[in-house]
Amino acid sequence: MEKFKAVRGMKDLYGEELRKWKEIEKVCMETAELFGYEEIRTPIVEFSELFERSVGESTDIVEKEMYNFVDKKGRKLALRPEGTASIVRAYLERNLYQERKIARFYYYGPMFRYDRPQKGRYRQFYQFGIEILGGSHPFFDGESVYLLFQILKNLNIKNICFEINSIGCSECKRRFSSLLREYLEKYKNQLCSDCQRRMEKNILRVFDCKQERCREIIKESPKILDTLCDGCKNHFEKFKQYLEFSSIPYKINPHLVRGLDYYTKTVYEVFAEDEKNAIGGGGRYDELVEQLGGPKIPAVGFALGMERVSEIYRISERKKSSIYGIFLGEEAKKEGMKICEKLRKEGFVIKIDYEDRSLKNYLKIADREGEEWCIIMGEDEIKNNKVILKDMKSSQQYTLSYQNIVEEVKRIIKC
Repeated sequence: MEKFKAVRGMKDLYGEELRKWKEIEKVCMETAELFGYEEIRTPIVEFSELFERSVGESTDIVEKEMYNFVDKKGRKLALRPEGTASIVRAYLERNLYQERKIARFYYYGPMFRYDRPQKGRYRQFYQFGIEILGGSHPFFDGESVYLLFQILKNLNIKNICFEINSIGCSECKRRFSSLLREYLEKYKNQLCSDCQRRMEKNILRVFDCKQERCREIIKESPKILDTLCDGCKNHFEKFKQYLEFSSIPYKINPHLVRGLDYYTKTVYEVFAEDEKNAIGGGGRYDELVEQLGGPKIPAVGFALGMERVSEIYRISERKKSSIYGIFLGEEAKKEGMKICEKLRKEGFVIKIDYEDRSLKNYLKIADREGEEWCIIMGEDEIKNNKVILKDMKSSQQYTLSYQNIVEEVKRIIKC
């Protein structure tokens, strides 16, 4: 019978890789909580319309990448392709805007896009993100960047740099779109079919194109920073001031618009460790809450790609000591379980093999599976109130007192 395989673009996590992910998750969550953010968990499945209205019908995500399906009642549903729309939906559905002036949330979980799998990009991928709902001051934009910066610093990631831009308010975007269309009309026949279509439906999406010829043409296009209204210019200047007095490294990328339609004013991406691809990004979305049926509430947030971060994160050398329990005979197994319970309370990781094997066989398994320590008890040890602790690397053995087992193990092994 043919073995089942994981679906293309989706992967299993286990072993050292999963341990790395758990370290990253812990740092992300603990850092966010220090800034006053609380966790929110939303469903993986939402109504498709939620993303069509928020992310944008003409985006690659909605047009090409979303996992849509119809349920048994004929409702059009989707696996979430990103996290922000779900957070705003929950915020409105539960009337959370009536409970607090400024709401700060963080979230973590899998997202789904039918994209071409490649290094650091999967069809099921994970994001850690934050949202600040209710703050219009540019310093809220700055806080989101500062929090992301702190998370990466706490992960000991080097060479961090943010690329930033402002795409302005709705009026700025309309004005810039006209200028951009006028410029691109001269090159329309040289653009790919997708960009020709984007020119008609949502011209800012031409900046998402990966075709080399289109990118060369777009490189010389007008810059939205040159067309900002006074209010948006002032917002961007104050945002930059926040970054500067917080010593956050940044550079302006005048063609950065991000791939989601809901952004207004500030947009940014973060790069690190000389990687060419961004590992995270975010920005402001002052109109999304209203677009989804709520009051006019400004907001800003970011998302960090776990796959991208895990590729450059160096796992900590120190991990909890693991002990392999070898208990020979029924009586030893019973006593061994008591010992293991005591040691687990002190933070030791202990695995027990309950099968009836010879000592030689047990030690062979422990060696093959990379166990660091073995704790051994048989009939002789029970009779003499002793326990043997074996260092698998050096083969050194210690005979320990049964009554003082916890203290003596702690003395030998630094947990």
